[in-house]
Amino acid sequence: MMKESMSKFMDATFDYVSWLLVIVVLGLIVVALYKTFYSLISLNLEGTLEEFLFVLILLEIYELLSLYLRHHHVSMRRVVELGILAIVRKLMVVKDYDSLNPLTLIGLALVIFALGWIYVNLNLKEGNQQE
Repeated sequence: MMKESMSKFMDATFDYVSWLLVIVVLGLIVVALYKTFYSLISLNLEGTLEEFLFVLILLEIYELLSLYLRHHHVSMRRVVELGILAIVRKLMVVKDYDSLNPLTLIGLALVIFALGWIYVNLNLKEGNQQE
């Protein structure tokens, strides 16, 4: 009995924290959109791309949180997509590759490879389950 009430309390607490995160993410989206338009107006194309990709990441996070709040489940595929998008954003906004440590570039390449491998295996697994 106590275990069940503790579990309900933990679920409710996690839901409240998730709602708080949704509000924070929505605020960050508004700020990032403002920065995107400001960069676009000032003709700073690199800044515009950087902020636009940040908005995409925030929208993905918002979608993950809203899916969790509705279904209390998030698919691993969506989390991997978010990771790939974040790494691609990082690679696109790096201004000087010469200043990066070669080990950092190798690490980013390994992370991209690992996320891609996970993504392909998840898609193969979903394809096998549908047959």
